[in-house]
Amino acid sequence: MSEQILEQVLEQRLGFGKHYWRQFFIISFIDFLDGAEFLYLALLTPALKQEWNLSILELSIFGSSFTFGLTIGSIICGFLADKMGRKSILIIATVFQAAVVFLTVFCQNIIQMSLLRLIYGTVIGMNLAISSILMIEVTPKLHRGKIIVALQVLILLGRCWIMILGYIFMESISIGNWRAISLCNCIPCLLCLIGTIFWIQESPRFLILNEEIQKGIDNLNYIGQFNNSEYQMLTDDEIQSIKEWAQMQKLHHQQQQQQQNNSIKQLFNQENLTITWRNYLINFLFMFAMMAIFNILPFILDDENKSLLHLYIVDIGEIPALFVMLYSIDKFGRLPTLLFSTTVLILILFSIWYWKLYVIIIGLTIFKFCCKINCGTLSVLFAESYHTLYRSLGLGTTNAMGGLAGSLAPFLIFPIYFYNYYLPFLICSVISLITLVLLMFYPIDLTKKALDQLKQK
Repeated sequence: MSEQILEQVLEQRLGFGKHYWRQFFIISFIDFLDGAEFLYLALLTPALKQEWNLSILELSIFGSSFTFGLTIGSIICGFLADKMGRKSILIIATVFQAAVVFLTVFCQNIIQMSLLRLIYGTVIGMNLAISSILMIEVTPKLHRGKIIVALQVLILLGRCWIMILGYIFMESISIGNWRAISLCNCIPCLLCLIGTIFWIQESPRFLILNEEIQKGIDNLNYIGQFNNSEYQMLTDDEIQSIKEWAQMQKLHHQQQQQQQNNSIKQLFNQENLTITWRNYLINFLFMFAMMAIFNILPFILDDENKSLLHLYIVDIGEIPALFVMLYSIDKFGRLPTLLFSTTVLILILFSIWYWKLYVIIIGLTIFKFCCKINCGTLSVLFAESYHTLYRSLGLGTTNAMGGLAGSLAPFLIFPIYFYNYYLPFLICSVISLITLVLLMFYPIDLTKKALDQLKQK
């Protein structure tokens, strides 16, 4: 019984109730702001190029600053969140997040703007990993996939928020008052900060596995009472089983390695090596392809005399993607969902390269559809593949590889784009094909299965 005790407590004793929805609501602002930032950058990049007369090098540096920040933030999160706790990192990051969004209003040159985007990417990189981990570690296994996919809805709402602000403050894709948009974006940043400080609970799974068992038990009882006023406190037998489970988990990992729990060497031991190198490479390739197209997307629409409306229409592809994920991620599993979306991604990127302008809008809409499915499903797959003792380290370093790829993409893709508008689509199609092959041989899928399973020798 002790091997599954925590999953049984989450499912049968605590239930899926009000606490999860409150935590989901607060954490959702992180994903909301992430979605808002990506569309804001799509408006900001061509606007700054025209307003400040940027060179290709300056454009590349600016384009890479946010994603390089994601790399830094993911690494910071990976090494500190397994030591300091999930909530502490979240509070620190949300404070910086609100400050950076406000200071963006007063930027006067590309150096200041690139530095702020670097810092903003850093805090988003910290927050994104923590948001997924916090929800995964306290959600019953039957709902884990859906709750993480539901966070993707807020990314879409964040983009809708920027669409509204864009219609108010922007005249076209490359002309408008981007400072006013940033000022308005301070509102969700403040809501996220207040909610994190006062209402987010530390992960009880993290506390229990880091020798703060009583705090973890108190958090579990708090969740149960918040969900149900008739909730009965955990019994002595249940608490003893939780202690035995925690001890068994600690002993297993002490036998596997003698380093500290947050040592990166744990990600490359015999148990995790096959997972880690695949996670790193898959995320690197996918993020490079996605960010390469995202960087040139506003330019190609502007060069083809498309309007803001066309830029927003392309984002509509993310709406059906959310429904596909909600239906597929727990019904068919993480890997089948990824194999489907990556196959479609390969075909549509090749089609845009081959037929060019004739399919550009519908092609980019389907591209966004596939990227949304991949982003949401990969985050679940990666987070579930690591043990709680080093989950933030594993997910953080995996996200860092994606951020590194995203920061390299502008330097490579802008010169190619200005040489041949459509060649980047062919290159990204080939990269996506390699990603598909890696996914076909991925060794684990924990759809509707317990976390922290001990592998039998």
